[in-house]
Amino acid sequence: MPWHSPKTDYPDKPIGSVARVAYGGVIIALAVTLGYVLAAVPNVELVTLALAFGGYFLGAGWGAVVGALGFGLYSTLSPYGVAPPPVFVAQLIGGALIGIGGSVLQKFFRRNIKLGIKIVLATATGLILTFLYDILTNLGSYVAISSKTTLLPFMVGGIGFSIMHILTNGVIFALLFPLLASVFKNKGSVS
Repeated sequence: MPWHSPKTDYPDKPIGSVARVAYGGVIIALAVTLGYVLAAVPNVELVTLALAFGGYFLGAGWGAVVGALGFGLYSTLSPYGVAPPPVFVAQLIGGALIGIGGSVLQKFFRRNIKLGIKIVLATATGLILTFLYDILTNLGSYVAISSKTTLLPFMVGGIGFSIMHILTNGVIFALLFPLLASVFKNKGSVS
């Protein structure tokens, strides 16, 4: 009888921190790569999906770290240059929230619920996480380049871009998150 690792025989058991770092690194690399694949398409991105799945797969704590590092690296490697410090900090915080949001979704997906409910939950998660990220980065942009008298016009001016970003991520999460979760269902999470 061949030898089997207890870590593969019992996928729900926690794994070591070295494996978590490796998984996290792969998820970050995937997120950054996916970010550049769709960079030419306005308001459509797969970074949020990849980093939320990082939280789904790794749990809240590691998901927050992977989310923050993923958006930090994506911003740092941007061909447009690194975001101004207030925007960069907002991206890090938003990325951490996205990772945590993915871990919350995992708690629901582990239950025996119908696919339709999973799609609704994934859609809602994509909408909420993208909304929070856009609010944070818009506020960071305001702090970086505006004055006190322009807060309302600045935020209103960004609504059109935010709405498209939020809606497209809702659709992306609806279509892809349940599929990713089902592919990795038998693999278990590493949290």
